[in-house]
Amino acid sequence: MGAGAGRPDARSGIGRRQWALAVGAPAAAVPGLLHGLDGYYGGFFVLTVVPLALPPLLGRFPKVFAQACVVIALALVSWSVIGAVIAMYVFLPSAALLLLAAAAGPRRAALAQGRIQQ
Repeated sequence: MGAGAGRPDARSGIGRRQWALAVGAPAAAVPGLLHGLDGYYGGFFVLTVVPLALPPLLGRFPKVFAQACVVIALALVSWSVIGAVIAMYVFLPSAALLLLAAAAGPRRAALAQGRIQQ
């Protein structure tokens, strides 16, 4: 085994800011989940929070991570509008955090600062 065989490449994976935003999405959903659990539609609230755990697990695959964040966020926004009657709108902050996580890539920041040319 060569030097650094067990280490991933420094460019692989997502940035700390992206990971923190992706972890913040399920954390932001906890108050909404607790609010909905004591109601008749508690199962819908649990099923809404489950997909939020996926993006942080995809941190080694930046493109898949960003795609998962966008797809889950858009589905969550749609579900929040459809389920507004049963207070599903409490998950909109989680959707916003996922969209921010998809857009906050380290490559994007380097492009904005002019360190990387396309």
